[in-house]
Amino acid sequence: MNAPIAMIPYANMAPYAAMGPPDACYFVACTPRNSIQALREGAVWAAAVPVGGLTALGKMVEPLGLFGIAAHKEVMSVMFFSDRPFESFGRPQTVGLTDESASSVRLLYLLMGYQCGFDRIPLKAAPGALPNGDLVIGDTALRWLHQWESTGEVKGYRHVIDLAAQWERRHQLPFVFARWVVRADASPRLKENLRQWLDRFAAQEEALIERAAPEVAARLALPLDYARRYLKVIRRCLTSQDAAGQARFQEEWGAHAAAGEAAWFKDGPAGGHRHA
Repeated sequence: MNAPIAMIPYANMAPYAAMGPPDACYFVACTPRNSIQALREGAVWAAAVPVGGLTALGKMVEPLGLFGIAAHKEVMSVMFFSDRPFESFGRPQTVGLTDESASSVRLLYLLMGYQCGFDRIPLKAAPGALPNGDLVIGDTALRWLHQWESTGEVKGYRHVIDLAAQWERRHQLPFVFARWVVRADASPRLKENLRQWLDRFAAQEEALIERAAPEVAARLALPLDYARRYLKVIRRCLTSQDAAGQARFQEEWGAHAAAGEAAWFKDGPAGGHRHA
């Protein structure tokens, strides 16, 4: 019987998808956050899991070598768009947060804390309210960034920061968004099929990027050169430097948000206006 493997339906994973599934496997579309629950429930056997959610999985999973999604400096698809410079944020300003990724929200929390103090982090915008900034990830972020680069504005926002670039400026390390893992109770054969698949990917990544770029450009209505630029920015075959960046993120999160999700962005007031 073929085994289900999570595949994030974002452009950053397109070169992986272009390989086709590993032997005796098939892909199941999962957002980054949903892949965590899918692994816990046994709905999938392997996934590129957000680093921010690895602790929740614990010993239930094992890493599949140094493979995943990372970025050194810019990432282009984890962006914070805002009505003011990032350096001007603090309470009572509000932010809109994605519900698709555990790592990206944690990363914004740390970056906001470094900037304005962890006791002055902006509030989470209430449903229906107009936030002072929006955390946008994946394909939507990629489209918004292209519009911002073309016109200097998107959705009324004139300012933008790339979260991976902001992290690198602070720590001089790459940021790892996701790591490929497999359930620890998977069969030895399945684990070996997955390892061989990723090894083949490493040998063919450049060609797979070229194969994936036209599909990404067409699906997102973006120029081919822009899609190709993005796919080449993403690091999928990771190094010891990426591993060091991942370890630093986990250390920083443990130091600044030990209380867990209760320490995240507090809820802001209801209302449809943006704060001055």
